[in-house]
Amino acid sequence: MTRPVVLQSGASQDVAQLGRRLGGLAVRLLPWALLVTLLFGLSSCDNPNAPNNPPYIAIVAIISAPEGTQVGVTYNYRVTEISGTLHFDKTYPVAPSDTLIIPVKAATYQVSLTGIPPQCLVQDGTERLLYIPDGTNTAMLRYQVSCQSQFSAITATDGFQADQAYIYRITGPSLDTTGILGANDTLRVDGLAPGDYEADLSHIAPNCVVTNDGGRHIKFTVADTVRTVADFRIVCSDETKRPHIDFFAGSYHDGTSGFMFRVADPDGDVERYFWDITDCQGKSVLPGGGRVRRGLSTDRVRGEETATVFGAIELGLPDADMQGRCTSIRVEDEYGNSTPVSEEVIGNESGPGPTPSSFNAIFTTISSLSANLVINDPSFAGSFVAARMRDGALSGTPDGQPDIGVYNTAGFTDVLLPTVPLGSGRPPYYDYYAVILYLFDNQGNFSRIEDDDLFN
Repeated sequence: MTRPVVLQSGASQDVAQLGRRLGGLAVRLLPWALLVTLLFGLSSCDNPNAPNNPPYIAIVAIISAPEGTQVGVTYNYRVTEISGTLHFDKTYPVAPSDTLIIPVKAATYQVSLTGIPPQCLVQDGTERLLYIPDGTNTAMLRYQVSCQSQFSAITATDGFQADQAYIYRITGPSLDTTGILGANDTLRVDGLAPGDYEADLSHIAPNCVVTNDGGRHIKFTVADTVRTVADFRIVCSDETKRPHIDFFAGSYHDGTSGFMFRVADPDGDVERYFWDITDCQGKSVLPGGGRVRRGLSTDRVRGEETATVFGAIELGLPDADMQGRCTSIRVEDEYGNSTPVSEEVIGNESGPGPTPSSFNAIFTTISSLSANLVINDPSFAGSFVAARMRDGALSGTPDGQPDIGVYNTAGFTDVLLPTVPLGSGRPPYYDYYAVILYLFDNQGNFSRIEDDDLFN
């Protein structure tokens, strides 16, 4: 009778057994050399319909997978002659790395692959058609299989006196497990039932802060074709040099996030801050995530051990959508020493921001834009200033929305606003549509005023 042959990769004892079956062929032959010998040596013994000579179909899965990812236990190849005249329809279970060799007659065959785990994808699909013409010796069919674990937890740690290891816990419909992850490590988990899960990271050193979206607690969903990664990013700081946020207030109205914070830094070298709107548990609720603003080290707060920073970001999203959300702030110095993440609930503001006695932004010439501000409110703490500009004037690529250019990173603590030079390598006057002023009181409440008539 006719038998398929399975070549098992990487097993010398199996090669020896194949050698003995073939009448003492040298077992030192490589598996692919054995394949050639086998293809010419196969014949039928008691099946009159079986071919005595080639052709053969050789089927192999080429598997790409990171170490630790499950690629399956048994792959099933169903081989069917599609016309039905040869009555050939057989299924062959083999190990994922094995090569299957089947003697056939000249015809057109359909090959179907099953047994692939849900975390694996097959290039060009699992269904293939294979035409075997007369005179063919061997037709090779290769399945390119790429496997990624259903869930991967990755830690990446850097900074001063970096933490060495963490405790993780993964919970969900089919799993509740804990273990240890190194500072720069990867955990891969397979065999998860569909549903909602959560990955938690704990045992984090006091000088370290988790900076990724979601913080220490990352929620994820397992579906049949969805592969998910929890990417934990940890920054560790020199406690003697790291900055600290002493005061923080943020609110949202008129489509704008306004915020004010006071940061203390022993070296006076704070350089940037990270801003976001979150679910108050560290997870961003914005489609594009948070933003970073750099330049504090070249701004008015350079060298100050205690500095007050004012900021605003135009989002244009409905105010109602932000109620109960949180404004998130984290500050870093020039060497990456970081404050913890601070979150302030939107809607906690105590009142409106200051109201100016007068505000006027005007082109003094076509080469300068000035702004005059008068304010008598005793609660006035400072301001942040931005300009609404032609779409693409700053970004270089129009996106359908006006560009927003800020005057500086830290804002201003008095009413004297700088004159903006125009042209000579800078945006010309006709790129400016309006100047937007954000006024803050000493509680962090802000008001938004816009002057869109820059010629008067």
